[in-house]
Amino acid sequence: MSPGRHVEEADEETYRILEAAMADVTGEAKTFDIGRKSDTLRQRLLAQASPGSPVRLDIVTALDVAAENSREFARQKESLYRSALNLTRQQNEFSVQWSGGGAGRVSGTSDDTAQVSFQEDLSASVRSTSGARVLAGFASGFFRSLITSDGWNGSSALNLSLTQPLLEGFGEIVTREPLTQAERDVVYSVRSFERFRNSFAVEIISSYFSVLQDIQNLESVQRNYESLRKNREQIEAFYEAGRRAINDVDRAQQSELSAQNNIVNAENRLQNSLDAFKLQLGLPTDAGIELDMAAFDNLEELGILPVDITGERAIDLALARRFDYRNTLDQVEDAARQVVITENTLMSVLDFSTAVSVPTESGQPLDFDWSQVNWSAGFDLDLALNRLPQRNSYRQSLINLNNAIRSREESEDRIKQQIRNSLRNITTRVANYDIQTRALELAERRVDSTQELYTAARVQALEVLDAQDSLLQARISLTGALVDYAIARLQLLRDLEGIALEPKGLRIDLSLPLPTGSQDTRDADQAAETARGLADPELFVPDTSPRDVDSLPVPNQAQRP
Repeated sequence: MSPGRHVEEADEETYRILEAAMADVTGEAKTFDIGRKSDTLRQRLLAQASPGSPVRLDIVTALDVAAENSREFARQKESLYRSALNLTRQQNEFSVQWSGGGAGRVSGTSDDTAQVSFQEDLSASVRSTSGARVLAGFASGFFRSLITSDGWNGSSALNLSLTQPLLEGFGEIVTREPLTQAERDVVYSVRSFERFRNSFAVEIISSYFSVLQDIQNLESVQRNYESLRKNREQIEAFYEAGRRAINDVDRAQQSELSAQNNIVNAENRLQNSLDAFKLQLGLPTDAGIELDMAAFDNLEELGILPVDITGERAIDLALARRFDYRNTLDQVEDAARQVVITENTLMSVLDFSTAVSVPTESGQPLDFDWSQVNWSAGFDLDLALNRLPQRNSYRQSLINLNNAIRSREESEDRIKQQIRNSLRNITTRVANYDIQTRALELAERRVDSTQELYTAARVQALEVLDAQDSLLQARISLTGALVDYAIARLQLLRDLEGIALEPKGLRIDLSLPLPTGSQDTRDADQAAETARGLADPELFVPDTSPRDVDSLPVPNQAQRP
């Protein structure tokens, strides 16, 4: 086959594995592709852009750009692909493996002898899950003397051999371990990829909102500058009319200069955040883009509502739904399985072997003589007199098991901490928004009232300028509270594994409700059973007798390949 056909065959097998694993893990058929498109959305957007007309990106378009162009997203897809590609290699170890070839040569001594020989062979081998290896082969050779020219002489043989481990290396759990782990690694990779997709979509949207916040803040400081400029002009008019002192004019001019400085700083922050956002999307920093402020209006329309979920319920949902926690649970089983496997290596080696060979009649390469069948049977024994490396591996596997249990406990504790933090953040953001809304109303009234009082010469210019500054801070704080709430809600959905993306890409519905149940009730039940089983300290005593891993609690059995 050509190299291109090998790539196509690898893709066919790998994508088939991934589609099945994705349907098994997520309950939804999903397509997958790591190929780099020649006509990407990045290229189309840049082709549309001109120096005076930036490309407008709404949230959906931004997510599409990130799905096609983000380097990190591409790396995650390639990592997932490699896990399935490795599985195809392990599957090949338990399939019939063919090999064949031939050889030809001419040899002689001076001009006394000269002969031509050809040899060919064809064999097939297969490995069973019990550890047995069967090899069948056909070999033949043809010889001809170039001096005597007495024609071709040939012979052939059929061979069959079998080797079966009886102690070390015996059993499905030991023999099949590389394939078992490769299958489970694909499931882990699918879960990790889905977890990454959810988290990455939240990061993109959060960055989008942060840029909108910078845009809104720039507009606020520009409005503040215009107000202060008008105040300065009014105060100067009063001063020229002899109704105000020169220090009022100085204060007004200082405030106006400070507002100009705020504009410069706000513009700098906006350009920096825009460049960072472009890099996050996989766009060059010199690409001209413009975000859709309608997304900010939508945030205001959605409003700020408290999250109606208790901490205990949220933690239960997270432990039942989180893909990363499922991986941690299953990796405890992997470590327990390794204990059983390394125990097996402490045994002596005892292999039974048998072989059968059928020759042909001399000069008749295809005429097998079944009356001359050669056979043999026997065993090879290697006593377990020196097992120090195997002993160390076994002890290390017990340590690894305890480490996996601690990792599972740490993962559970961290998830609980994340949920508690997310709920506290939501509560804080709701309170902040309510406070800042009232602060803005108060600041607007204060500006109006102090302006009237100043016109009536009942307050100093300092109070007018201070009220104007308070109004600016209230506007910026309210914008920040709104964006902070939107991001906090998305982060809570992410922590609960409650984000439902489209099957391909990163598109998300921002009005998603909080989840109300686990993704798969079987997973939740298995997770609870596993947690109860792992609480038994006797399971991990180093000096226990050999254990069968099938007796251990199996997390997420419904989703095992």
